[in-house]
Amino acid sequence: MKICILSAPGIADVMVKHAKTVLEAVCKSSYLSLEFCHGQPEESELQSGVPSRETIDLCRTSDAVLFCLQQTGVYTRGYLDILRSKLGLFGSMRSVRIFPALAPCAVVKDSVAAGMDCLIVQETWSDGMLPEQGEKVIDGDLCGYDVLLANSQTAQLTARAAFRAAAQRSKKIVFTDLCDKMTSAALRRRVTNLAASEFPEIALSHLPAAEAAARLIRSPGSMDVLLTDPLFGDLLFAQGIAMTGTPNLQCAAYFGYGKQGVFYNACALPESDDKEDAVCPVAVILSTAMALRHSMGLEWEARCIEKAVAKVLSLGRTADLHQPSLPTVSSSVFTAYIAQTAAEYISSSAE
Repeated sequence: MKICILSAPGIADVMVKHAKTVLEAVCKSSYLSLEFCHGQPEESELQSGVPSRETIDLCRTSDAVLFCLQQTGVYTRGYLDILRSKLGLFGSMRSVRIFPALAPCAVVKDSVAAGMDCLIVQETWSDGMLPEQGEKVIDGDLCGYDVLLANSQTAQLTARAAFRAAAQRSKKIVFTDLCDKMTSAALRRRVTNLAASEFPEIALSHLPAAEAAARLIRSPGSMDVLLTDPLFGDLLFAQGIAMTGTPNLQCAAYFGYGKQGVFYNACALPESDDKEDAVCPVAVILSTAMALRHSMGLEWEARCIEKAVAKVLSLGRTADLHQPSLPTVSSSVFTAYIAQTAAEYISSSAE
């Protein structure tokens, strides 16, 4: 099994090194053999912000790609979108989670927030979904129009990915779309219902958009896997991120036809300001857990990393998550504790 690590100079390089530290500790305790390859941006990538052929080929030969998203520099959202397109990845998984130790940071009440652990699955927005746009005069008024397409094949593959993810969680899926009057939405519903027949152990329910958004606020713990369309998925994710109060701790992934995926921090990191050791590496570490789970089928190892993160967050914080009642440590020390705790969880299960 091979993981490609893409790291740019600065804070991204620091974050992926922390993630690799945790991965290596988990592999040692589980007697797993993982091969790591490193991709560094070439001069042409730094200037153009476009992945080079060498970078794309390196990613294609790997089972998973670990990526640190930045606001500026080389590994920005635009760079990631091009890389995703070149790798043929059309689906998105984004985690929205509130750890119990961080419930006071959440916008919603502590009692409600503590149970929030939602996975939003959707097709990734692409220009091909809007093949025709324009303006025309109707009854004397100037009107704008957009033709929105839904592809049955990618919708089916995305639905199956959501059902497989639900099988590893609480076996519940909620399907929702922005407007049930649209034909594209009706197609996705039919495809989702067909996919549900392949997973009889998964409970599928359908919710209107307004009710799904309201339930995410009133009872986030009841939402496990949310399968939706690209438009509403982006809105729900923005809502969920705002609710957590800690957007920099959320992780995400792009997936395609096989098990390969790109796993990254859902909210871009700011440009390095020589305070890399004060930034919490949890988002990138959790993205490695997603990679182990979804690309390599290593569910137990992924859970041990997530349990370790939850435990360490209750013991200490990095400077950007400072809490007076808890000690503040550097991100290097924080990572070392997570790596040690995850390794202990794995070793204890083997006894």
